[in-house]
Amino acid sequence: MNLLKCHMKSITLILLLTYSLIAADAESAAMMLDYESEYQTAIDRAKKEHKMVLMVIVQDPCPYCDKLVHKTLDTPAVQKRMKNYVPLVVDKHGEFPKQFKPPFIPMSYIIDPNEEKVTFKIVGSVPSKDYIEGLDNEMEFREE
Repeated sequence: MNLLKCHMKSITLILLLTYSLIAADAESAAMMLDYESEYQTAIDRAKKEHKMVLMVIVQDPCPYCDKLVHKTLDTPAVQKRMKNYVPLVVDKHGEFPKQFKPPFIPMSYIIDPNEEKVTFKIVGSVPSKDYIEGLDNEMEFREE
């Protein structure tokens, strides 16, 4: 019986460690994706590079945030599109302007760095194909 309890504790510990490795906390996601993690740094860089900021707001725990980070943002096709933006990942409870506090998580905002206003948003965790379509629509709209 003690052996069974020992194995159960080991399995539980392994599951918790595995989950913590794939959880989409903002800092880890930013590091993994090579995105900015500080709002003002992203704004300053976007102004310098003449790009828009793509701010992804997540929280931990959040299975939809995990899915967005690991199944959508971490795909080659989406990463290719990110070259058009200064990508940023922040935690819902982190430090960024209050006007960007989202009603839903995860949320992706495209922000004009000069006016610091949202020009486009993608709500929730969507497949990479739909995320790319949203980004392409935003680029077309901006170019008109």
